[in-house]
Amino acid sequence: MEIIENEKKNGRGKKKAEPKEPKRDMRIDNVRKAIISLPEVLVAAGYGAALPPPGKLVPCEEPDVDPHTGGYIAKIKEPLGVYLQRVSVVDNLSQRPPYDHTTDPIYRRLITHFLGGAAMPESKVAALVRTTNDKLESIAESQPGAVRYSIIDGLQRLYCFGVAVLLVSKGETVVKEGLIGRAAWDYFKPIVESLGEPRKATLDLLAHPIRYELFYNIDLKDLLHYMVTFNTGQRRMSLSVQLEIMQQPLIDELKRGAKMMIHEDLARLPGAPKPKDQFDASELVLAMRAFLSANAYVTAGDEAEKLLEDGLDNFGEIGDAMGVFKRVSVELQPAILKAYAEDPGKRYLLSNSSSFLYGFMAACGFIKDRGNMKMLDGALDKLLALFRGGADDPMRLDEYADVLSEIVSSRGKSTRRLVYDTFLRFFQGVTTELEWRDTFRSMPR
Repeated sequence: MEIIENEKKNGRGKKKAEPKEPKRDMRIDNVRKAIISLPEVLVAAGYGAALPPPGKLVPCEEPDVDPHTGGYIAKIKEPLGVYLQRVSVVDNLSQRPPYDHTTDPIYRRLITHFLGGAAMPESKVAALVRTTNDKLESIAESQPGAVRYSIIDGLQRLYCFGVAVLLVSKGETVVKEGLIGRAAWDYFKPIVESLGEPRKATLDLLAHPIRYELFYNIDLKDLLHYMVTFNTGQRRMSLSVQLEIMQQPLIDELKRGAKMMIHEDLARLPGAPKPKDQFDASELVLAMRAFLSANAYVTAGDEAEKLLEDGLDNFGEIGDAMGVFKRVSVELQPAILKAYAEDPGKRYLLSNSSSFLYGFMAACGFIKDRGNMKMLDGALDKLLALFRGGADDPMRLDEYADVLSEIVSSRGKSTRRLVYDTFLRFFQGVTTELEWRDTFRSMPR
């Protein structure tokens, strides 16, 4: 009795508490990373025979032709071990943010049924040329690694398949690794244990046949058409996501050529805020339009409609625009960050205020259209010279904030007009500084 009492006093003999479970967003990110690396991890663990590299696709029947797009639709069936390598939870042109499937009652049921051997509904996968996202005209001639497989419908099922493999191969370790919560493991534990020895159960699961429809000889616009069509019963796709999908080549070029730090809604985790120092991808698409049309009043709805009707090439010549965006990214943005380092509301003005960005880019577009790129470069040099003068508030953003507080109606449109007119007057030499209040007085009420 004395020994027991001493153990109680000293804390010995108590069951060690489990580490605190990671928060939901961290769990989601942990699962995403685990599924991405799952094939490699399984091969290293000795499951290579069940994970042969994806080869050429062999349709189960003659492909159908879609008269609307001119594309083909083939029926494919292959083992889960191959499917997990062919498609990805991240490499999709129609990417949607993931969420916690192990706490959702519908997806819990799907995972449980899948573990029990149930057949799953067909997914829908698009095949495009990997390097260019151009049309893949024939799957018979495609070489492994040369094709980009983008999930149109079935991304959440893919997450569930990955979670199922993690549950069977890792067992209760999934809790310790922060992949799922204790309550979720307790829910899945009976079905997982009923499958018997983990290694054999994992091999059986990797051999499970997956059926999907493969859409090929289609372009990005056709992919968006299928995304919208097949997901009408789900949460509506936002206009910003539509713009990102349709203008992915432009966004990629802004990253590479203009050196812009870009945040895409497609990759945003649920509840995660956009980093303030990064430009929103869909807003940059609209800013490009504002520059090329010298129009500050661009909208996502109008732009999406134009892209659907005119295709992906309706931007025309964008070389000059890329030059402007590069100057914004490499010169102007760092100058603002440095000048307003102590004021987050001002230092992230370009990347965090779409109205300001559209107005500024439209003014740049006007100068270029009425003159040439040399004239616009001179105007931007003049703007950057304000920062070299050493003033505490080179862009007079205190005055800008005061003026904004006086705008009581049509705030978005009025802000764009204010920014557009103010920069235009400055660029054209009407003012030697950014005269926000003087511009505001001249605006129609």
